[in-house]
Amino acid sequence: MTIKTILAAVDRFPVSDDVLARAHALARAHDALLHVVHVVEMTAEPDELEQPDTVIGQAALAARDRIGAALARLGPPHPCTEVTILAGSPALALIDLCRAAAPDLVVMRAHQRDGLCEAILGSVSDRMVAAAVAPVLVVRRAGGDPYAQALVATNGEDGAGQALAFTAQLLPGADIRAVQAVQITPQLKEAMLRSGTDRAALEAHRAGLIRAARSHLAELAAGAPRRIKVSVLRGDPATALARATRIASVDLIAVGPGRAGLIRRAFTGSVTRRLLRDAACDVLVCYPAAEAS
Repeated sequence: MTIKTILAAVDRFPVSDDVLARAHALARAHDALLHVVHVVEMTAEPDELEQPDTVIGQAALAARDRIGAALARLGPPHPCTEVTILAGSPALALIDLCRAAAPDLVVMRAHQRDGLCEAILGSVSDRMVAAAVAPVLVVRRAGGDPYAQALVATNGEDGAGQALAFTAQLLPGADIRAVQAVQITPQLKEAMLRSGTDRAALEAHRAGLIRAARSHLAELAAGAPRRIKVSVLRGDPATALARATRIASVDLIAVGPGRAGLIRRAFTGSVTRRLLRDAACDVLVCYPAAEAS
C-alpha cells in the first residue's frame, strides 16, 4: 500500500499547529496529498459555505485564512495541498468525508471531553477512532521532529501484523519495537487462589503467559518488513503501555483495533481509549484494510 493522501483535521490555532506540522512533514516525506480539513460547527447547506454574505460564509473564509497562515508558518509550501471547509458536527462530518475520500491516514489532536454530550459519546478523536474509517494518528506531543522510535503494541490476538506493517511503511526512518503486556487479571488470580492454586502454580501460569508472549513477538519480528526489536511488559496492559510511552526516546505508540468491531461495540474502557487519554507520546490507531474500507 502506498500512502497517497494524508488528511489533517484542524480546528483552532495555535492548538492545531502541531497537527498541521506533523501531517505536513509526513505528506512531504511520502510525496502524498496533504488534505487540510476544518469543520465549522454550524448547520448549513453546502453552497452557503461559499457565500461571503452569510455568517457561515464569513466563518469559512476566516478558517481558510487561519489555515493559510498556519501553512505559511511551516516554511516552503507542499505542492500537493488542498483545503476543505465543512459544516456540521465535527466528528460526523469527518467520518463522512473519510468514507467518501478514503485517506490513507488522518492526523488530528487529542481532544478533551467538554460537557455532558462529549462525556457520553466521547471526544472527536475518540469517535473517529471508534468509527474505524481510516488509520488515525492522534498528536499528543508538541514538536515536528521526525519520529525516531515507535512502539507497536499487541495483545497476542489483535491485528498487530497489519499495524506493524503500516507503522514501518509510514515511518521508514524510525526504530520499531513490538511490545506485549502480560498480566494475570485480578479476577482470574482471585479465582485461582480461591480454588486452591498455590503461589508456585500461579507463578508457573505467569511464566507460561510470558513464554506465549515471547513466541508471538518472535513471529511478529520474523514477519516484519524490516528488523525490529521486541519486549514483554508486565502488569495491566493499559498501565504498562502508558508507562512505556514515558520513556523520552519513544515518540509514538501504534495499536491495532483488537477483534473485529470490538472498539465500536465496547470502546469505553478499552486499552486504546486509555492510551488516547494517558499516553505521553503520539498514538497511531491502525486498521486492517478490510475494516477501514
